[in-house]
Amino acid sequence: MQWTRYLLLTLMILQALTEAKRRKANRTRQDKRNQLERARAEETGTSEIQLPQDGGTEAPRHSGEHRHRLHHCPSCYQLRKKLRLAQIKDRVLTATGLLTPPNMTGVVISKNPNIQGIIDEMNASAPHPAYMQEPPYNNDEPEIKTELMFSPVEPGNNYTSHSAPAGLNIPPNMDVLYFKLNHEQLGNRVKRAILHVWLKPMHSELDRTVPISVYKVSRPDLPGGYIKINEVTTVSESFDAREGNWVKIEVYKLLQEWLNKPDENLGLVVTAYDSEGRQVAVTDPSEMPSNAPMLEIHTEEGRRSRTRRNIGSYVCTNNNMESRCCRYPLVVNFVELGWDFIVAPKVYEANFCNGECPFLYAHKYAHTSLIQKLNSTNAKHGPCCGARKLSPMKMLYYDHDHKIKFDTIQDMVVDRCGCS
Repeated sequence: MQWTRYLLLTLMILQALTEAKRRKANRTRQDKRNQLERARAEETGTSEIQLPQDGGTEAPRHSGEHRHRLHHCPSCYQLRKKLRLAQIKDRVLTATGLLTPPNMTGVVISKNPNIQGIIDEMNASAPHPAYMQEPPYNNDEPEIKTELMFSPVEPGNNYTSHSAPAGLNIPPNMDVLYFKLNHEQLGNRVKRAILHVWLKPMHSELDRTVPISVYKVSRPDLPGGYIKINEVTTVSESFDAREGNWVKIEVYKLLQEWLNKPDENLGLVVTAYDSEGRQVAVTDPSEMPSNAPMLEIHTEEGRRSRTRRNIGSYVCTNNNMESRCCRYPLVVNFVELGWDFIVAPKVYEANFCNGECPFLYAHKYAHTSLIQKLNSTNAKHGPCCGARKLSPMKMLYYDHDHKIKFDTIQDMVVDRCGCS
């Protein structure tokens, strides 16, 4: 009985192999018939024949009809634009780690010249902001490289701020400047730290040089006592006292202490007295919100090993009547999108890809067209038109803590389109 089972199983396998061979032979004959029909169509001036699915008898379509259908597909064009806009919005929120747009109610943009300089430079080049002229890389590269951050001051008096330390006794008439730091984000990447302080205009000829002192706040020796302040640095600036002045003070060493020992980040005290003994440094954010102190932090992202991303060599031109895969202009206006947390650029040219992918057109890989031909009778989807080269872009924006960040965000500009 055992050999009978083996015999039946062998017969079933042979029958299945015979059936598979027969189907393969039928497909080969059908492919040859289709190729012959294509050759005849090309000789008679017709092309782009729509081959029937599953051995059907659907009549072929003339290439002129096909092109007419492609040229008049505004819904496809508009859909690709909407998809590209959605992709950009998702890219910004994901790469910056914001996930949702920050609430900008009551936020006043600083008049700090460093920030204003970045804004002016980026707005001057809109809608073509300062892209990073670097070759595209694969996903081994970090998605975002933080270069510059401006941390706003939070009033530390009585430590009423939600993020400032609590339970410290501050002497009257003393302003404590507290800067909230994200230790996990900054880590050991900080390379420079600069405190920006605004000095009010002074009218005495004796005030052309004013010493500015920075003190580190420490806990009191006895519970309930006043905080202690220890001098960190003193700088003297020469300027035209009749006008207000921004002063930059290097505080890298102090910032490193705070990052290594977060519990010691209790804030700063800044003093700058004129010849008559008046405090001329703006240390109360509510007094002049646009000139409130800021902490400028420079970071450096460690690069991992990267390899070049393979990109197509075909570059198509902008042509609204082109049916094939092509790059089209798309200007993104963040103001119209309601994204007021993006400081600059307000407008930039993102571009998008749209169009069809016929045989031998803008393929990413040389063998794509061969695979497309082999699968043309059975495949339901051919090559797709998409971005083959993308460029990063610099962006100045607020995060949820109202810090101003100047970052490089990858894949924001489509430079080249192709089929894959």
